[in-house]
Amino acid sequence: MLDRKQLGERLRIARQRMNMSQLELSLALEDHDIKLNQTAIGKIERGERNMYVHQLVAFADVLDVSVVWVLEGGDISIP
Repeated sequence: MLDRKQLGERLRIARQRMNMSQLELSLALEDHDIKLNQTAIGKIERGERNMYVHQLVAFADVLDVSVVWVLEGGDISIP
């Protein structure tokens, strides 16, 4: 079973793959009506904060990964 720490690590990997800062991710999420500041994103990446399904879907969209990859892992192409 996937825990918060694993989920957060995968989101961090995807964000870094996009060469995106936490602040840039925060601003991009606003286009999906998700209001999370840089501190909240850091807590999610460290597994210290839960997230809702609609937030997970928005993260995956902005970070150009599938929700399945975030939840299950596997290969991700790194530029």
